[in-house]
Amino acid sequence: MKAKLVISACLIFTLFYNCSFAQRDKKNLVSFPVGNNYSPKTPTDTLMPLSFSTGTATLYNYIEGGYAFGINALSDRAFAQVYKVTTSYIVDGVAIWIGAKKQVGTADTLNFIIYKLDGPGEDTSGIVNNAPDSTDHLLTITTDLLDTAGLTFIPFVNPYIAYVDYAAGIDLSRFNDDTIGLVTTTDGDAGGSQLSWNKWSDSNWHTVLQSINWGMDLDLGIFMIVDNSSANISDNYFVDQIKLSQNQPNPASGSALIQYAIEKNANVKLEIYDLNGRLVVSCNEGMQTAGNHNISLEVGKLQQGTYYYSLKADNHRLTKKMTIIK
Repeated sequence: MKAKLVISACLIFTLFYNCSFAQRDKKNLVSFPVGNNYSPKTPTDTLMPLSFSTGTATLYNYIEGGYAFGINALSDRAFAQVYKVTTSYIVDGVAIWIGAKKQVGTADTLNFIIYKLDGPGEDTSGIVNNAPDSTDHLLTITTDLLDTAGLTFIPFVNPYIAYVDYAAGIDLSRFNDDTIGLVTTTDGDAGGSQLSWNKWSDSNWHTVLQSINWGMDLDLGIFMIVDNSSANISDNYFVDQIKLSQNQPNPASGSALIQYAIEKNANVKLEIYDLNGRLVVSCNEGMQTAGNHNISLEVGKLQQGTYYYSLKADNHRLTKKMTIIK
C-alpha cells in the first residue's frame, strides 16, 4: 500500500512538473514581425541592446492569452533588461517599445523600475544572486499614455546616476483589465547574452534564456535615455563609441554648434526630436573618420522649448537635451 502511495505521489509530481514546463513551451507562441512604424531608431533611443540594431523586432503572442512579454495567462509580474555599465552616466528617461495595447475602461497603472542587481534568481547556470531585486528608481504611468505607433518616452523627474550594472524593467502587478505586449528582438538575436529577465507569478526571477522559462535568446524593448552630462568631448571615455558635447550656446536661438567624437569611422547623422518624439531636423553628415568633428545647426525656425538632439554613428547612438529660446 505504501509503495502504491509513493508511486502515485511520484506520478502526480511528474505530471505537475511536466505541466509547469509545458506552459512555457515556445510552441505556444506566435511571432509577429514589427514593421517600420515601430522602428527603435525613430525616437530618442540613446542606449539599447545591440540586438535591436542587428536583429529583428518581434511581438510574441501567447496563444493561451495575452503576450509572452506583457500581460498574459501565466500572470507574469514583471520584465527587466540588464544594462552593463563601464563608465558612469546620467539617465534622463526611458523609452518603452509597446507593440500592442488594449485598454478597458479606466487606464491601469504601469510601474517603470530601475532595479539593483542584488537579488536571487535563476539563469542557465542555476541559482544566482545578481537578479533584479531592490528598487533603485521608480515612476508610474497609465496605459492611456502608452504609444503603439512608436516608442513611449518617459522623462524622469529626478535623473538616475548609473555607476554599476542595473536592470530597467516594467512591473505589471498594478494592472487590472488592460493588456499590453512588449516588443522584443527575435529568438536567437541576443547572442546568448542572457540580459533579459522575467518575474513569474510566484515573484521569482528567471532569465528568458533559461530552459524552464521560454528558453529564448532575445532582448526587451526597454531603452535608456542618457542625459547631457555624459561623454563630453573633453571626457577621456566614450559612451557607446560616441562623445557628444552640449550644444553651444545653450539655450540657443539662431544657430547652435555641436561637437562630437567617434571612436571608429562611421556614417553619421544628427537628428533633433521634440518632446513628443517627432523628428524636426535631420542632418546627414555621411561617412566620417574617427576623431573630433563639428556640426553647425540653424535652429531659429524651431519653436521655443526643449528638444533632444541625437547623434547616430552606424548602429550606435547618443542623445542629449537642448533648449531653444526666442
